[in-house]
Amino acid sequence: MTTAVDPADAAARQEAEAAIPVLREQIDALDAAIIRLVSERARVSRRIQTARMNAGGARVELGRERVVHNTYRDGLGPDGPQLADSLLQVCRGTH
Repeated sequence: MTTAVDPADAAARQEAEAAIPVLREQIDALDAAIIRLVSERARVSRRIQTARMNAGGARVELGRERVVHNTYRDGLGPDGPQLADSLLQVCRGTH
């Protein structure tokens, strides 16, 4: 026994399937932009670390990292600090 497929459902399914590659291209473009921004942030962070150490301070400033965590929590909700941790790890470098 076969069931009839509503043409409207079939058209909606085809439209959804066609949208997936386009949306994935958008995600890929966003990922590329995020990578560029994180790389730029890491470069600026290294400059700050060098300047702070040259001024006699520590390479890492935990108070500042707390501010970053709070910014990401405020902007992205409860998962924001996890992303901030990853970002901070990438940007700390290995001086």
